[in-house]
Amino acid sequence: MNYDLVLSELQQASSFELFRLQAAISTLLDDPDRLKIIKQQLRPGMDINYFHEQENRLRPAKLLEVRKTRATIQDGATGKRWSIPLYQINLEDADTNLTPQRQGVDRLSLRIDDRVGFRGKDNEEQFGTVKKLNPKRAKIKVGDTLWSVPYAMLFSIIDGEQGADLFIPARSPDW
Repeated sequence: MNYDLVLSELQQASSFELFRLQAAISTLLDDPDRLKIIKQQLRPGMDINYFHEQENRLRPAKLLEVRKTRATIQDGATGKRWSIPLYQINLEDADTNLTPQRQGVDRLSLRIDDRVGFRGKDNEEQFGTVKKLNPKRAKIKVGDTLWSVPYAMLFSIIDGEQGADLFIPARSPDW
């Protein structure tokens, strides 16, 4: 599936159209035949990856129990037990990176612990780590300070091979 194309179309949809699509997707996700196919591939004790919606990334886990529409898992990083919908498990090793075709950084392209930069109130560049993704702003930890920064002000940082960072501005400069 071409997620870039889908996201491009969704960004142009009205709120009602998005709601209607959400209802249709919910019906498909709850389809007993689809859930049966997922359950046939799962065995308690197996290592899985599930999509953590708030962190916008995959997380490793151990499958503890499979029920009718949900699974009990133990998160690989925290050890906490969660009950998640079966469809949240990434059995196909699907790519979960969504990169919209517009400039800048947005909530869909960021994950918890990504490194980003922004200009602070003093117009000095600040560099930190994403700690929380809210609808309009990201919480960025810079040193001991937690900043609340609008997505439009953020730019991505790509780690270099020798410890140096390459800074990618959110908007292309005029050079």
